[in-house]
Amino acid sequence: MPHDKTSLPDIPPPPGTTFVPDIPYARHDRQKIDLYLPDTRARGVVAYIHGGSWLKLDRKIVRARYLLERGYAIASLGYRLSQHAPFPAQIQDVNAALALLARIAPDYGLDMERLALLGLSAGGHLAALAALARTNNDFMSSDNPRIRAVVDYYGPSNLITLCAGADSMLDRPVTRLLGASVFDAPVKAFRASPVAYCTSDSPPFLLIHGDSDTVVPITESYNLQAQLVAAGGTAQMIHVPGGGHASPNMHTPEIHRQIADFIDLHLAD
Repeated sequence: MPHDKTSLPDIPPPPGTTFVPDIPYARHDRQKIDLYLPDTRARGVVAYIHGGSWLKLDRKIVRARYLLERGYAIASLGYRLSQHAPFPAQIQDVNAALALLARIAPDYGLDMERLALLGLSAGGHLAALAALARTNNDFMSSDNPRIRAVVDYYGPSNLITLCAGADSMLDRPVTRLLGASVFDAPVKAFRASPVAYCTSDSPPFLLIHGDSDTVVPITESYNLQAQLVAAGGTAQMIHVPGGGHASPNMHTPEIHRQIADFIDLHLAD
């Protein structure tokens, strides 16, 4: 059956991929999942979380063809944006979507024992929070699956340091996300920051960041890496010389190969 054009991804997946759009996990139109199932038996699941400063873009924007070609199922997670609801609605939505995936896994042949998260920019922030803030009952669903690995593409890790500079490009989006500036609500801002939750139980992280990123400074990823390692976790860093925020040199075949190899390693039997 042909899909409505509004349900289709912006870039067609590889031939043989089964596309299952618009699976609802709650009532808002943003609270839906798109599934991409490879033509081979899925070895694991990569939950993909889009960026957009928490206020734009959607789950139809997926850059993960290379993971489908490795045999992974892709679940692109929609979530409410900051104009729909303030934080923590976004992380609550991500966790609710993951909980639904675990419940419907048998219907689609998903191996949720092999689950990785991949997020870009604001999606990287949410992926990191979903993986790290596992004991925060305000964020979590009761039946969230275990996360085996996280790929964090130029995501903010500390909303306070992100907004500290006079030239911060995300000060207004963060204020909109939190419902207050980080200076008026520092406790809420830190509570919304992945660096607040690093422990020795944290899953392995792969951080990818360019040193010419003027939206999210590369120090956000280096600081998260330092906090993870100091807490007893593991975090690898791909430092891209001259890489900007979502610039083409951040998404090369070589970087995609390193991402796929990292996921292969941590989702292996």
